[in-house]
Amino acid sequence: MRILTLSVLAVATLAAAPSFAQDSNGGNTYVTLGYSQFQFARNAAAGTPEVELGTITGRIGYQFNPNFAIEGEGGFGVNDDKVLGVTVKGRGTLGAYVVGIVPVGEKFSLLGRAGYQQAWVEAKLGSIKVKDDDGSFAIGVGAQYMFDDANGVRADYTRYTENDGTDGFAISYVRKF
Repeated sequence: MRILTLSVLAVATLAAAPSFAQDSNGGNTYVTLGYSQFQFARNAAAGTPEVELGTITGRIGYQFNPNFAIEGEGGFGVNDDKVLGVTVKGRGTLGAYVVGIVPVGEKFSLLGRAGYQQAWVEAKLGSIKVKDDDGSFAIGVGAQYMFDDANGVRADYTRYTENDGTDGFAISYVRKF
């Protein structure tokens, strides 16, 4: 519960980040908007097949220096899956991360991130509906290419440690302020 509270506080702090955008260096605050695909691990021993869900994902972050940022992330489900007659829906996600950045060139950077994410999922079979929410530590890698000083694209892979591991793949538009 304490980790969830800290995550919510981190996201709330990030909501105030636009006020930092007037920094003399400029470009410290950023937002992303994109699509994330989550693959929940197949449990062969239990006979459970893999489930894939998609979300529209947004992030808001603040880059303190060329190598370090923090970001909050939220998403809502847009792509459901049907497994063994059960419809599985991703309702939403909310997370907070620290991000390490390694500039490789003027426009290209490699990213590493670690944090905590909460996810809300619903499963429905006929009139029976089960809702679940689960939190997980997460670690990921990615790359970002900036077309100019303000616009770019970012691709990420994130591994969520709970529930035998879930993989997340994301592609996003990046806007720096």
